[in-house]
Amino acid sequence: MKWKTGAALMIVVLLIAMIPAGVSAIRNGGLPSFAPEPDSHHLILQIDNSQAVRDGEVISLDDGKGNAITPYIDANGNMLVPIRPLVEGLGGALVFEDETFKMTIGAQTVTLGQNASSIQGVDGTSYTLPVKPTRNGNSFYVPGRAVTEALGGQIQYYAPAEGGYVICTVGALKDGDLDALKTSAQEKLGYSVAQYQRDCLVVRDGSGSVLMNGSTVQLENGGKVQKQEDGIYFPATALAEISNGTLTYANNTVQQDGKTLNVSVKTIDNQPYCKMSDLASVLGKNYSEPAEGMAALTGYPLAGHTMQMEAIATAASGLPSVGNIPQADAYIALTFDDGPTGGSQGLTVRLLDALKEHNAHATFFMCGYRIKDFHTHMDRYLAEGHELGNHTMNHPMKTLKGQTSSFVHEEIDSNTELIESYTGQKPTVMRPVGGSYDANVQQCMKESGLPIVNWNLDTLDWENRDADIIYQKIVDNAKDGDIVLMHDLRDCTVEGVSRAMDTLAERGFAFVTVSELAAIKGVTMEPGVVYTNFRDETVAKLKGESTAQAA
Repeated sequence: MKWKTGAALMIVVLLIAMIPAGVSAIRNGGLPSFAPEPDSHHLILQIDNSQAVRDGEVISLDDGKGNAITPYIDANGNMLVPIRPLVEGLGGALVFEDETFKMTIGAQTVTLGQNASSIQGVDGTSYTLPVKPTRNGNSFYVPGRAVTEALGGQIQYYAPAEGGYVICTVGALKDGDLDALKTSAQEKLGYSVAQYQRDCLVVRDGSGSVLMNGSTVQLENGGKVQKQEDGIYFPATALAEISNGTLTYANNTVQQDGKTLNVSVKTIDNQPYCKMSDLASVLGKNYSEPAEGMAALTGYPLAGHTMQMEAIATAASGLPSVGNIPQADAYIALTFDDGPTGGSQGLTVRLLDALKEHNAHATFFMCGYRIKDFHTHMDRYLAEGHELGNHTMNHPMKTLKGQTSSFVHEEIDSNTELIESYTGQKPTVMRPVGGSYDANVQQCMKESGLPIVNWNLDTLDWENRDADIIYQKIVDNAKDGDIVLMHDLRDCTVEGVSRAMDTLAERGFAFVTVSELAAIKGVTMEPGVVYTNFRDETVAKLKGESTAQAA
């Protein structure tokens, strides 16, 4: 009987050992979880996100000098990832010497030349690189699929519509592991910006328009969002416009499909308002505040996911601050570089007066060294519906193209801080000196959160200095969706553009900021991407490129 007693004790011990696993499964609701085998590793990246998940832990990606780095999709649809986080995330070590990357995984080493077009894997297979190793700033980027597979790993890419995740693993995967990793990515990294925009409502204090499902919608009733001490409020009379008619306001109550809801109504400026956080509960949405004075209602949890919060805030920052976007047959964006000029009675003030007289919004690409001298009017930009643009701190005539990342960041980021110190808001777009840029400038602007805006209609006002020529260039060439380049430097520009606005208004044109123009055309501008105009053919191309698949 001794063997029976020993066997019984062994069974008891095994049952006790299984209790923690059972409890864990209950706590997880029975959902699958990823438990890597020994010598297995997994790295979850997300396109345009500097956060990643390595073996279950959230990490930050940087270039070793404190600058955030992100995986990205290049103009040809290639998925590029920073090489060091990739190798180390898969449990390997990386050494760079003699213009060669040496990647060691276990007992095997894979080499990759800086200018190589292929890589030989641990299994002897040659993998073609769709693009050579690319340097952006202080980091090298490599095609994620080819290098992961060369290291003996597996990779699964999800397009932005499915999260933009890049899941890289080494070691065996069991059934359900990939699904569990994707679930972990959704929880720890958040969903993609495209997914949030597909089902979101974003509002900004003082605006009579909202960002709804990625497009700007003007509130027809003329109300505007208001920020109060206890939260952000939405005009109750516009509820139907943001709920497909399911929410209405009547008899000082909020109703849903005819049923009165327990939503308090507050009177602000003699108008009824509802708190945005209350509306989130009613509509079954997640509430967050992406930036000061903003509120977002999203289908997926947004709070805590920094990259996505910043992207949503950048998109919503283009909402007009005062008044509404006028209804018109055609829209163009007037832009002014190199200002401000003059003090409280100077040229920029006269330009602002002319724009106000024409009910026009414009985008001002300002230089920091001039702001330091001429800043007495800075409060007028946002108050009158204009857009803040960054045109570098010192206007370096050698341009930003071909310069180091630290030089580019210093010129742009220091100017961003200066503009914010005077206006209370960061610029939402940038223009490089001379319109000159390269891949490094684009990557730096992606890191700084700024779309790059150039132009397609140049008045050459800096050269001709003639109001008649400036006027003629605008009225003879302006088409719907154009971005017009001028300079905030001389009276001839003020006179020429004022007369041009008179003529174009008679033709059915309205004058909006660059971000408003993009929103009208259904385009969400992305940091680091270059935009020259929003004509119909350009917009069609932009929307077509957004569907490109990563290699």
